Amino acid sequence: MEGKINVYVGIDIGAVSIKIALLTNPCNRQAIDAIFTTNRDRFERCDEIDLFGTRLILLLSRYRRIKGDPVAHLIDLLQTILSKLPVKAKIYLTFTGVGGQSLAGKLNASYVNEFIAVANGIGRIHPEVKTVLELGGDSAKYIRIETDHTLKQVGILDYEKNGDCAAGTGSFIDQQATRLLFTIEEIGDIVLGVERTAAIAGRCSVFAKSDMIHAQQKGFKPDEILKGLCQAVVRNFKGSITKGKEIIPPVAFVGGVASNKGIVQAVIDIFQFQANECFVPVYKFWFEAI
Repeated sequence: MEGKINVYVGIDIGAVSIKIALLTNPCNRQAIDAIFTTNRDRFERCDEIDLFGTRLILLLSRYRRIKGDPVAHLIDLLQTILSKLPVKAKIYLTFTGVGGQSLAGKLNASYVNEFIAVANGIGRIHPEVKTVLELGGDSAKYIRIETDHTLKQVGILDYEKNGDCAAGTGSFIDQQATRLLFTIEEIGDIVLGVERTAAIAGRCSVFAKSDMIHAQQKGFKPDEILKGLCQAVVRNFKGSITKGKEIIPPVAFVGGVASNKGIVQAVIDIFQFQANECFVPVYKFWFEAI
């Protein structure tokens, strides 16, 4: 395999964003470094990683909102990558995410179920993890996994996901934060260190809006209301997605919402995790690697 120019590109198209992860042999480092150093606005990490004893170069794109047009953003990212790779490079495309299946069919590429994608990504880079909690733009997932080091396989022992209602997901937080004239990216730093918390319902946008208005009328500050919103989302997740499920540490918290420090703290507090029992991986977005 050494010396072959095989490039594996995992594409996650969700309800809100698109992410790309590229894997290739270390012998192609020069080309990958060129992509990364000249496109810092598009890519956030370029690391050498170990997958069950195999050293590979990983290039990870920045979180990018699709704004209703995933195809345009996909073309932009793929053109950026392909323009720097040797002509003889063999490209393997794999899609995942709610928006990935239709594009995979059109491009004659493979598609990986979201649960399998998350389980494989976490299990291969963090084989010690037993439970995965995911909060995305429109999705919420619980996955119990088990990694077999000998067979180099990751198995799913149990899982659960949200239904069609987006209450308690990233888009829900986005919607409610907008009402207070904040962007979802600002919430994380704002709520850290806030002592008082407004009581907000997280099971429905109508109830949440009503509670937020009442909290404002009672004199709660915006940061106190936003902290209440973060806790409401996690309480809803715990009550609806993980109810009756085993939460066995170590726990990996992934998905776009895992970038929100306020939500991360709420997960630790409401699930009552002890130190080092729950963490946010450096690489939050996953696909089936090789």
